Formats: sequence, structure tokens, C-alpha cells
Amino acid sequence: MKYVWSLADGRDVTDIVALSQQHFETEIDEFFSIEPPVLTRNLIFAVTNQFFLPGTELVAVARDTGNQRLIAWTWAKGNEATSWSDDPMVNVRIAHLDLDLSPRVRIQLVQDMMDHWERFARFNKNRIICSTTMRRDQDAFLRLHQRRGYTVRGSYCYKKLDAE
Repeated sequence: MKYVWSLADGRDVTDIVALSQQHFETEIDEFFSIEPPVLTRNLIFAVTNQFFLPGTELVAVARDTGNQRLIAWTWAKGNEATSWSDDPMVNVRIAHLDLDLSPRVRIQLVQDMMDHWERFARFNKNRIICSTTMRRDQDAFLRLHQRRGYTVRGSYCYKKLDAE
């Protein structure tokens, strides 16, 4: 499968929300309900910030080059901090993809997302990346992080980038 990544814009939001409802909603429905107007609003703010306040948000989408179907998206915030430290970090908010894709394509898409997070972190001079998951089946996702140099603690994955 051939696909291309790009920064999301307002035209992508409807497809992002639809993909989220299709696959992600079943992972969180025990606790939360996806409210399409809320997700739409938050994404519109994020993609607007991405363009007008570079470094604050990253929303990237992958589309199949054949039919332009959205197959994956990721959202990260830059210059975040924990409650115990002011060290700036990239906080990955969402790493989501079409779960009907083959395992090989899904693995490559997650690796692509990690590349996006690292470039975004370097752009921001944020040396720490934090990625979390709440999926029921998270072992493969966590292993992919470990292979990329992340330290896994429970469902939290941290990576400290070398200073450049």
C-alpha cells in the first residue's frame, strides 16, 4: 500500500473524526464516549495552532495515494511539562490508524508517527517525548516503542533525545 503523510488542515477533520469513531471508540467506550462536535472543535483549534503557532501542536494524517482514504493520524502537543518538572516535552495525544490494515502497514505507520514526533520534538528543542496508550491490546504498540529506544513504564513510553 502506498500512502503519503501531510500536516492536517481543516479539510481533514471530518475524516479524522470518522476514523476515530470507527476504530477508537470501542477502545474507550467503557469510560468515555467520543463526542464528534467536541473532537471536531479540538482538532480545528489544533490544526489552526499548528499553522499560526508553530511548535504548539502537530496533527499529521496519512492518506492512501490510490483513493485518498485517511488511514492514520497522529496528534502531539509541544512544550508540555509534567507536574513535577518544567522540562519541556512532546506529549503524544493520539496515535490512531485503521485497524483493518495489514499488520505490516500498521507497524510502518506507527514507525512513521514516531519519526514525526521526533522531528517535532527537535524543532521545539523538546528533548523528551511521552507516548501513552489505553488500548486493550497494547503489547505490539509498546514493543515498537522499545525498539525505537523508548523506556516503557506501564502504558507510558518515554524517550529522551540526544542534545543537538
